[in-house]
Amino acid sequence: MKRVYTADSIAMAWHIHNVLEQHDIASTVRNDRLYSAAGELPVTECLPEVWVSHNQDVKWAEQIVYDLNFDKEGLPDWKCAACSEDNAGNFEFCWNCQKPNNKEE
Repeated sequence: MKRVYTADSIAMAWHIHNVLEQHDIASTVRNDRLYSAAGELPVTECLPEVWVSHNQDVKWAEQIVYDLNFDKEGLPDWKCAACSEDNAGNFEFCWNCQKPNNKEE
């Protein structure tokens, strides 16, 4: 087993776990019940973590987590090519018509 992600929240840890499971990568969420111990234990020891069960899946899991790239603040806003709706830069799909942001156009 190897840790592939440390989350800031329990919800994010379970989201990553679910994404990995959708890719047939067995994973486990650890420390998801330690939030109440923060203060008694160092905060960094209480953060939820996602661990991959099989070593042969680690590289693939790390790539999936990297590709999710949650740090998308600061991206420029964009206009949907299909419906001309304005969208925030961190939106990958138009909020109005659900068309993907095609950055090539």
